[in-house]
Amino acid sequence: MSFGFWLHYLSALLVVALMLLGLYVIVRSLARGRIMLAANRRLVNVVESTFVAPQTSVHVVKVAGRYFLVGGGNGKLSLLAELPAAEVEPWLEAQRRALAAPAQGFVQAVGSLWWKKP
Repeated sequence: MSFGFWLHYLSALLVVALMLLGLYVIVRSLARGRIMLAANRRLVNVVESTFVAPQTSVHVVKVAGRYFLVGGGNGKLSLLAELPAAEVEPWLEAQRRALAAPAQGFVQAVGSLWWKKP
């Protein structure tokens, strides 16, 4: 086995690894974008959730354009507060932009490499 063989072998492995990484990034960004888009078409939507203790969580829920903070635990839900849309909507828009930015950057990078003239 010569040095040239191993060089070609490693370069082929690198290309396959980069292709798999690119596919992973694309699929993940598409899935996130699809979830965000589908959320806009529903009457009731869980916007954000987080666990605050074992078996206890807090959810921001959108119902017909209004936002509610709901606490849940041990099979029970409690309304904690109504959140002003003026505070929630800018955060959601920032999340949408943050999700779109990596996908656009990846597509632009691949496009610049693909269409680069020698």
